[in-house]
Amino acid sequence: MKTTEIIKKISLFFLGLMAVVSITSCKKDIADAPQSGTTELSFTIVPGKDVSGLKASDCFDQKAAYVKVKLEDPAGVSQWYPIDVFYIDNVPYTNTIKLTEGIFIVQEFIMYNDNMTPGNLTDDWEMAAAVHTGATYSNLVTTTLTKNIVIEPFKKNVMTVELVCYEPATFANFGFEYFKLDQTVIREQNFFGDFCIKSLGDYAGSPYELQSHGIQYDMPALFKIELWQNNILVETFDNAAWHGEGQPLKVTYADRLGMVDNFVLKLFILVRQGPNFNYVHFHDWSFADEQKILSGTDGVVDFALGNCVPDADLIIPPWMNLPLTLTYKITGFPGTGCYVDATLTNIPSGYEFGNGIVQSWCADHATTINVGVAYNMDVYSSLYPTLLPAFAQTDKWAKINWLMNHLDWFPGYLWSDVQGAMWLCDTPPWNGAAQSGVPNLSPMMTSMKQKMDTYGATYKVPPGGWATVIFVPVGTPPHAPSPVLQTMFIRIDP
Repeated sequence: MKTTEIIKKISLFFLGLMAVVSITSCKKDIADAPQSGTTELSFTIVPGKDVSGLKASDCFDQKAAYVKVKLEDPAGVSQWYPIDVFYIDNVPYTNTIKLTEGIFIVQEFIMYNDNMTPGNLTDDWEMAAAVHTGATYSNLVTTTLTKNIVIEPFKKNVMTVELVCYEPATFANFGFEYFKLDQTVIREQNFFGDFCIKSLGDYAGSPYELQSHGIQYDMPALFKIELWQNNILVETFDNAAWHGEGQPLKVTYADRLGMVDNFVLKLFILVRQGPNFNYVHFHDWSFADEQKILSGTDGVVDFALGNCVPDADLIIPPWMNLPLTLTYKITGFPGTGCYVDATLTNIPSGYEFGNGIVQSWCADHATTINVGVAYNMDVYSSLYPTLLPAFAQTDKWAKINWLMNHLDWFPGYLWSDVQGAMWLCDTPPWNGAAQSGVPNLSPMMTSMKQKMDTYGATYKVPPGGWATVIFVPVGTPPHAPSPVLQTMFIRIDP
């Protein structure tokens, strides 16, 4: 169409728009009139009401490139029409399409953003859609689909359409089947979890008490899963309504065909954190399109927080209710049956351990620490070594945990044998020469190290076993390549 014609049509459209609400007709010059039996239809787009998680402003603040309209013609044949969108005073309008006369039914209306890649449809996304009569979101608009429109010859028809911002996971609330049947597959995966605890009293007063058998050492986990699609949080699912028992948690999501959708499911489990009960992030599952998470033969992804369900699809190390920081000071060297005695302070109530004197050990023979000096420390669980600073992320923690749980294998051992065996796990290892109160390499140290290598590299701490808690100076960068202070630790029963 020529530029002069476009200007003429827009001018005519706005003159007519001042006098009508939704459908306008205006006379045309004979030279501009369409062929006999045809006329033009265009749309004015307005936002519907806000809804929690689906606010109109979330999508109408962005510019649409086009719409797709599904029309049923007078003969009962349905067809999709792509129509470009333009803006005047930030209001979206569509270009016109030509139709034959008769009664048409507007079956679907979806508005698209082209992701700033015109001509490439693979990354376009649905911004908003019209709502069908009787659908969940019908209360958000004043007019719904399906909607008839009479197409008369030699008239220009303008129809106002109200749209609600679209999210793939809530397609059913619009009342249409287009995304499910033609362009999007609604997929689902099911999840069930176990939570293994060491003390029933730790969870007194928690929502776990509402389960049919109350608090147990192995309970159905209360958890929620965040659904992220292409780096956008889409929806959160949880099993609180049925207290985590009796049925799995179903996670549904929309997979757009012909496009790559990357999904991340973030798992949060309700645990005791200090004196409170909070949902803590434990694991991410990542996949694309039709891929499924490994779920055994029953179709349910089952996980266990703790090591009481050895055949679960995902086993997460036991939860240790640890303070984020504390103050650490060596107050006895050598210690009482350990490398050093340490005094811990500034620990709030409600955690696995509190303020007081503890047995402590050293995991770094090459760096020093001063006796009698108070150090503010970040606190880490050895069961989650990937959260430690880079220099401390080694398999020696599994080996040390193995040794702490198997000291009965070494009758007659001394505390120095234990400390020396640990130093042999360093990188580079201790050379065996007497150092800092530890005597020369002993046969017991060698025996301990050999068995740590044989049995400890992939060791999982069992329920009721010992695990180490690691202290690193507060603010140590995650990617720090080397320590500035000896890495100290204690052992607790997680």
